[in-house]
Amino acid sequence: MALDAGRRTAPRVRMGRTALVAALAMLGAAAPGLASASGSPRSVHAPAVHLPPLPTPLVGSRPVALHSTKPPYTGSLSVPELVWPGHEAVAARVDGVIDAWVASEVRAFAGQVTQDLLHAKNLPASLPASQLTISFHVAELNARVASFRLVLEPYVRGEASPAQIPAGLTFNLATGAPYSLPSLFRAGTGYLPVLARLATKGLQGFHPAGAHCYVGPGGPSASAKIFSAWSLAPGGLELAFPAGQYTAAYCGPPVITVPLGALRALAAPDSPLARQGAPGVDRR
Repeated sequence: MALDAGRRTAPRVRMGRTALVAALAMLGAAAPGLASASGSPRSVHAPAVHLPPLPTPLVGSRPVALHSTKPPYTGSLSVPELVWPGHEAVAARVDGVIDAWVASEVRAFAGQVTQDLLHAKNLPASLPASQLTISFHVAELNARVASFRLVLEPYVRGEASPAQIPAGLTFNLATGAPYSLPSLFRAGTGYLPVLARLATKGLQGFHPAGAHCYVGPGGPSASAKIFSAWSLAPGGLELAFPAGQYTAAYCGPPVITVPLGALRALAAPDSPLARQGAPGVDRR
């Protein structure tokens, strides 16, 4: 497996970041208040001052090329890379967790290819080689939380088409540590049945671009494993499911957003669910 080699040779998205971060860090000076000779304030019409936002992390796409002959497979991965000047230790921890997750998925894929080779000795040579593809979407990014939704597309030679399997990684940017789903909720709240009910309702209404995608009957059970592909978004908790599990495969992996209002009463006090989108809370 050439994972490390791929990381060393892959282009890194660094160009222009220093200038961009410096621009984000610049704070404009507000106009001082004016008073009359008697000391009472008087009305003035000063031009509006637009302050740039406080510095937040940047996310680059880190390409990783895979190539292996034993077992034979290739790979084209695009994974997030956190860049946060002044908070390099946090960024390094986040990137380290992402690297470990990628390495684990590559090992699992290599094991799948090895296993399937034992039963596919008579496949035509014209079939495409086994390949793993990973892509990602930034679900939420501010000075407190980084949340990524990823999609793995493993293809093993001889299969009709690649699978589409979602995953999620969400980080506490105070420490760089990943959040777990249970850590978002108060103990004993019974959040899993609530997620199962709301996710089922969302899947039943999942019809992107007018396509009829829900195949039913039913929906996910109240199991933390079922909801392993979760991410945070400004509007709520995103739950993603493999393509073809609850909806038609041609619709891709469905992503259901559970509104924050339905979960805030269950959220742990220090959970990002208790802060995401809350009125008067600085989400940066």
